[in-house]
Amino acid sequence: MSIIDWSDPEEMLGLLADYIRDEWQEEQRDRERAAFLRQLSSAIERLTFEEERDLLADLRAIHDAQPEEFARDPALVHVSHCIEELERIAGAHATLRAVQT
Repeated sequence: MSIIDWSDPEEMLGLLADYIRDEWQEEQRDRERAAFLRQLSSAIERLTFEEERDLLADLRAIHDAQPEEFARDPALVHVSHCIEELERIAGAHATLRAVQT
């Protein structure tokens, strides 16, 4: 079993992309949710391949662009939690830089 480095934004993004892709592939009953998950998965996957990006801002934009009826969907909740963790990491890095100067 490998150790997940939750302080690594790239690893977190990869895990988020995997989770959403799995949710989409497993959705059998709800066509609207499947379409939502397909679109969300595609947007998150694109982020994993972009070299020049602001991951936090891009994830926020993806999150905010989702239909209101899916606001409580577990996949979108995971996106929210990823954003919160990235904000925490950014805050910790800013604090560390301030202490070092």
